[in-house]
Amino acid sequence: MKQSNKNQLKANVKKPIIFRIRKTKITQSLILINLLFFLGEVSLGGSENLETLYHLGALVPRIVWQGEFWRLVTANFLHYGWLHLLVNMIGLYFLGGLVESNTSIYYYLIVYFSSGIGAMFTFSYVALKTNNLDYILVGASASIMGLFGSVLALLLRHFLQARSQISTRRLQFMLLAIVFQFTLDLLIPEISFLSHLFGFIIGFFMTLILLRFFP
Repeated sequence: MKQSNKNQLKANVKKPIIFRIRKTKITQSLILINLLFFLGEVSLGGSENLETLYHLGALVPRIVWQGEFWRLVTANFLHYGWLHLLVNMIGLYFLGGLVESNTSIYYYLIVYFSSGIGAMFTFSYVALKTNNLDYILVGASASIMGLFGSVLALLLRHFLQARSQISTRRLQFMLLAIVFQFTLDLLIPEISFLSHLFGFIIGFFMTLILLRFFP
């Protein structure tokens, strides 16, 4: 009886987070799409040309609320300059690779797009309510912060299941990384703290919902 209960307990424990990047075809595809958008920016007037970014689909809350809701999607694939693109693609490679390696393709895409689009929508709504409608916002940062939130949710689940030293260290490291990221967001004026925060929250809770109802 004891042996049977022990085996049953083992069967009920979820597979632990491996916490390394393995197959990343979806992540590579998303990086490629971002690169193609960036090449489009360069060829049509420059990646730091606000008019070019506007015509290609940058988020401008005033225009969104006039009916151009497609900007909630396209703004996530546009970047202001090479440095902006490089930093985001590095973050996408590592965080996206972790989420893709430890969940299904469907989990990954739902978290990525719901974080990006949801953050853009929420940012536009806040801008409407505060009457600050003339922002121009571009970048995959909100989606990437959603992946940040997703990794935290995965590590939190693993910690609650395993209660091991390694799961504790991983969770602590991730919490420190999150604090560091949001500290940078607050210190650098060009970074949209709100869109990062909204993306992170959406990614975290979307992952918890997916793990709860679609394990």
